[in-house]
Amino acid sequence: MTKFATCLTLISAGLLAACSQTAPASECDGWRKLSPAAPTRQFIIAQDRPFAEQVAGHNQFGAKRGCWN
Repeated sequence: MTKFATCLTLISAGLLAACSQTAPASECDGWRKLSPAAPTRQFIIAQDRPFAEQVAGHNQFGAKRGCWN
């Protein structure tokens, strides 16, 4: 019975390993352009200028890397 369990475990592990594939990594993974609505942009610019500049910097950084247009 022990040989059977060992064989079954090895076969199962092999099948699971064969099914897993990884996509090629990209420096854009996890990044998305921030596009607040016009009223939200106006509010943020008026109320929290440093954050508005961070959003602009984030969008420029991604555009320079070709993550979005």
